[in-house]
Amino acid sequence: MLAKLAFGNMRKLMHDYAVYFLTLVMGVAVFYAFNTISVQADFLSNSLSDVLKQVGEIMHGLTVFLAVIMGFLMVYANNFLMRRRKKELGLYQVLGMRAGQVNAILTLETLMVALISFIVGIALGALISQLLLFVTADMFATKVDNFRFFFSPDALALTFFCFAITFLVMMVMNSITLSRVHLIDLMSAGRKNEKQFVRHLPLSFVLTALGLVLMGYAYWRLTTQGFPLGGSNPEPGQTTTNDFLVTTALVVAGTFIFFYGFAGGITLILQRMKKHYWSGLHMFTTRQIASRINTAAASMGLIALILFFAMTAMTSGMSICATLNKSYEAGVPFDASIGVVGSSLEEKTLDWKAYAKQAGVDLDAVGDTVSFRVGYMTNGEGNLTIDSLNEMSAFTGKSIPQGYEKAVAWEAISLSGYNALRTFKGLDPVSLDEDQYLYLCNMDTLESFVNTALEQGFTITAAGQTLTPARSSVIDDDSCILQNDAIGKTPGIYVVADDIAEELPNYRWALDINYRVSTENGDLAVKDLADTIAASNEELYVGSETKTNAALEGTTTTGLISYMAIYIGFVLVIACAAILAIQQLSNASDSAMGYRTLSELGCPEKTIFSSLRTQVIFAFALPLIVGIAHSICATAAVNKLLLMFGQSSIIENVGLGIAIFALVYGGYLALTYRMAHGVVKGAIRSARHAL
Repeated sequence: MLAKLAFGNMRKLMHDYAVYFLTLVMGVAVFYAFNTISVQADFLSNSLSDVLKQVGEIMHGLTVFLAVIMGFLMVYANNFLMRRRKKELGLYQVLGMRAGQVNAILTLETLMVALISFIVGIALGALISQLLLFVTADMFATKVDNFRFFFSPDALALTFFCFAITFLVMMVMNSITLSRVHLIDLMSAGRKNEKQFVRHLPLSFVLTALGLVLMGYAYWRLTTQGFPLGGSNPEPGQTTTNDFLVTTALVVAGTFIFFYGFAGGITLILQRMKKHYWSGLHMFTTRQIASRINTAAASMGLIALILFFAMTAMTSGMSICATLNKSYEAGVPFDASIGVVGSSLEEKTLDWKAYAKQAGVDLDAVGDTVSFRVGYMTNGEGNLTIDSLNEMSAFTGKSIPQGYEKAVAWEAISLSGYNALRTFKGLDPVSLDEDQYLYLCNMDTLESFVNTALEQGFTITAAGQTLTPARSSVIDDDSCILQNDAIGKTPGIYVVADDIAEELPNYRWALDINYRVSTENGDLAVKDLADTIAASNEELYVGSETKTNAALEGTTTTGLISYMAIYIGFVLVIACAAILAIQQLSNASDSAMGYRTLSELGCPEKTIFSSLRTQVIFAFALPLIVGIAHSICATAAVNKLLLMFGQSSIIENVGLGIAIFALVYGGYLALTYRMAHGVVKGAIRSARHAL
């Protein structure tokens, strides 16, 4: 009998709150599908197999984090439904059921919901994971080999563990809820007014304003101070971790205060607009919205913060990937580069061909090459000059752009070596006099600062000679990248005459190669050559960067970021939208008799449904708007950080993230209104049939 009642209740709830069950199914499916990445590695290239297994371990940890957040939201949704069912539970006890029997019904319902949602979710996740395999291959720039249907027991176990904990907490919370209320409370729940957190309208207005002020102040702090980059020992004036924590606390406090006061504040404002307030159902709509916000102020504040996190993760994460991909393309112009750092050596030349012969490598056969030496500028005491930008600042009276206070510009290359590199890249050679220098810089934020110094004739001292700029602006073309570099950005390198460069101490030697042979053979030759040089002298630091390795590292980084961004954003948006949907469907069900009364009084259906639509849209839009405001501020700070390091703007690349977010969130909004519309329409139609 109890099982039959539980099954009937579950069917009823699945019809009335299909969004709740849909979310549980989608949560299980997404959790399972995204955690199959370790198994997906078996179908991809061997070079990515180990990388994807490591990514899989990261995804497991991320899944636990997301499960905690989603579990909290699902438990809240379950408690919300429980509050709506108090009268039903009280009726069971009036009919003679003991509290233990009612609790048994709730437990059976929860187990049925868990079983059905988990089975359907795993089945759906298994299908999604097959498609996700090809998405993974595209993200990590590889191909799928020998595809066949696969299933991951590990992903199944992790998903089961996460959701088992969630459903267990639901059962415990249901039991606690039932044990703490009396029969009279259950039976009168439907007639109790919603608890109003703030009743005094002027005070509500003040709280709303205070929340906006706190959030605005937090925005100002983040945009002016930025993120803490100074570590545990920041320089004076740099943002500290405590500064960032204060900013975070301000925006969190401001968000909750804003939502606690908003209902009364908006009511006070609209009441002053008497012509609008008393027109149509505007008063009814305003009161309905205010009541719902007062009831769910805390949850709406939390949802706004989670939406902010989801949007920022999705848009910024995917945009950073697009930005990094551009950097990789620009920063790796050669098939391979070898760099040898040896400032302690006295020789000015490095015999690349001799080392190649020792390694059994024919450089001429491997490909076209260009080599050059880079020295370093010194001060009067022979030490590295790292204050070039500070000297420019003192010379021009302009401040160094934020983030470049520690940037170094003390490397120098000879004119002949630089022109050889330009010719190798297909660029025209440049010229300068013996007492002149050129400045290489391709960081947009820094260029204007340096150009000001060059325009005013900023001088430097090299090998005991005073040098003046050969041109009034930096060189910012492809020649700024002397070797393969994943970042592809240069804060400053000097080009000086050959005689002066010869007098400068050694810093490094570089060899750039464009292959004539196959990429595989070329990469092997570069490795042999680099290993031979490193083994010949322990004082040398030898590093190599091939286009193959750079592409692998780049796709691994961007693929991981994209994977995590989509995963985080998708799960959190689904959870938040589901909570809002359940709230609005419950509100529509509770208010059905009110809409029925409006219809009986002659109010047109068009006006009634317009009021309902406004309430649903407002409930979804308010936390979204707050979340968007937070996200815009955070994205601007991230964008500023990337520009500081010479990367391109991420604002240009947020389209895909916004599209995914709008599709999920907008889909839930449309589905919620459609179901709420059906609830209200059913109440109106039943009234007409009764008449």
